[in-house]
Amino acid sequence: MLKDSSAPRAEFLLFDTDDKITLNALLYLPERLTKSVVIYVPGMTGGFSGIHDYGPMAARLGEIGYALLVTNLRTAGLHGMLFARFEDYVADIKATVALAKSRGLSEIALFGTSLGGPRIINYWRKTKDAAIMALGFVASIKSPYLEAQIRFDTAKKADFDAHLAKCRALIKEGRGREMLTYRDWFPGRDMDLAAHVYVDIFGTIEESDASTVKFGHEVTIPAVVIHGTADDIALPPNGEAIYESLKNAPKRDLIWVEGGNHFLLRGPIAEGYAKAVAGWVGKNLPAQAG
Repeated sequence: MLKDSSAPRAEFLLFDTDDKITLNALLYLPERLTKSVVIYVPGMTGGFSGIHDYGPMAARLGEIGYALLVTNLRTAGLHGMLFARFEDYVADIKATVALAKSRGLSEIALFGTSLGGPRIINYWRKTKDAAIMALGFVASIKSPYLEAQIRFDTAKKADFDAHLAKCRALIKEGRGREMLTYRDWFPGRDMDLAAHVYVDIFGTIEESDASTVKFGHEVTIPAVVIHGTADDIALPPNGEAIYESLKNAPKRDLIWVEGGNHFLLRGPIAEGYAKAVAGWVGKNLPAQAG
């Protein structure tokens, strides 16, 4: 069991996907029995560890009778995405949802941060799981490619398009698992991935399903977009575009976290995101007693 001074106790859980991949998660339970849970799906490599502080979110959700389940995905870790397939995240989220249900948590708000946004919308559109009562997009992106089109200058856009062209050529030659390095995807952060991963996850909207806005119109359950005004990775136009794409949701909201950046950093930023998530969930999906 893990303990955060500002949060309920967190239980560390191990569980398996249908294809026998072992995942792990942190489950924060409120003091009173509940059927309601926020499942939080991480971004990029799919790991919940690092600089994120989930304590405030667990505490605020616990106050309104909600559990918080933060999951690792099969690609969690520094090099986990080397040979990733975007479609595999459906199996990971399915296993996480099944884990929640096995603990009596059957009323689910599914939230994704950054690349977790495309992951959750892809899961929902493919399963239409009736237990998913709402979708939430926290510091999320239009897609990796479209996010970069906002953040990159003209020269950098052309450089990445050339990189994708090289990847497509390698795939056509049967060399899709060949490793390539792309310099400065984020400032000072290179990416080492197989050619097929660049196209499958970081490719254009036509060739990649790793997108929120591509499928936003398919969402027919309540949805919320929560975005930081100071996000320097998923620049604010990402949040605006996701909100606009959710045109068929029966309820949609766009909430700005003043001064929030891309990460749940300990202190005011984590508190700001926690307040926004718990406030929206508490208002729109009151907790169901267990």
